[in-house]
Amino acid sequence: MKHLIISIAVAMMGIQSASAQLDVKSILGNLISSDKITIEKISGSWSYSAPAVTFKSSNLLKKAGGAAASSAAEAKLAPYYTKAGLNKMSLTINPDSTFTMTLNKTTLKGTIATTADENSEANFVFNFKLGGKLPIGKMDAYVTVSGSSSMSVTFDVSKLVAIIEKAGAVTKNSTLTSITKVLESYDGICAGFKLSKNK
Repeated sequence: MKHLIISIAVAMMGIQSASAQLDVKSILGNLISSDKITIEKISGSWSYSAPAVTFKSSNLLKKAGGAAASSAAEAKLAPYYTKAGLNKMSLTINPDSTFTMTLNKTTLKGTIATTADENSEANFVFNFKLGGKLPIGKMDAYVTVSGSSSMSVTFDVSKLVAIIEKAGAVTKNSTLTSITKVLESYDGICAGFKLSKNK
């Protein structure tokens, strides 16, 4: 949390002097989108390209600060993702709403549903099963799509940590669980993955 506060403070100081130069599209790209995205649109095979960090703020100033802060957080998370093997993460989403996610040799399967909670800013809910059999929880997912080949999938950090801990404990994957303490320091934000569509 300390790292996040510092990042936001630095970003806010730079906003006043460089606000005219901010690229609005890049700012909005790091914020949770409410655009309607369908399962069909995100179906396919995807591979990790970078960490993703998003904020759920509707205030324009916070959006600008959040965009800069999220970029800083993503850069700091990248080496930890690599150490934990999350840089080899892959995600396959099928038109029938089933998915397979691989995290450092750990396979998670399940189903994806559109969120039914009108008060939630999430657009999907991921129901996770370890190996496709053992239910280990469900999480709201914040999915944004850029063009036809880039996608960002983020989850509330506290819930993402819980899923990773369960998967790591069951599979005895210590490198996977090592990322949880790092993610916990970013409590209050959403973290996940930027993905590129496989050809």
